[in-house]
Amino acid sequence: MRRRCYVEKYVNTEYHFVRNSGGLSGKELAKLSDDELAEYLRQDSILQEKKKYRINPDFILREIAGEYTIIPIGGNNVFSNAVMAPNETAVFLWEAFQQPSTIQDVVVEAMQKYDVTEEQIYKSISNFVKQSLEFKVLEEVV
Repeated sequence: MRRRCYVEKYVNTEYHFVRNSGGLSGKELAKLSDDELAEYLRQDSILQEKKKYRINPDFILREIAGEYTIIPIGGNNVFSNAVMAPNETAVFLWEAFQQPSTIQDVVVEAMQKYDVTEEQIYKSISNFVKQSLEFKVLEEVV
């Protein structure tokens, strides 16, 4: 008789950076009990940081003669008769959000590429996300 061996499904390693916007230092967080830490992490500002976004598949990015263009290909968007011309930074963000990512994930990636403060890049990416959600270019991943 052959024994069945059950092996857990492998899932790619994944972790996301979450801004500590609650005001406690790392040392203070380390001293919290599990229950206190769980409560701290449930704060709205921290939950907001855990949201993941990705590019809406109803849009594609094309490079034509050295210029980038975002083209709506689905009928369920604001720009049914228009194309968008993103700058290089917007193209970087487009590529970063191809996979579901948090804002902070993309901030960390952008900090490696651009010579700018974390605060500046965080504000810029947050604005990109807000506008892109309004125009349905980005979607929140559940």
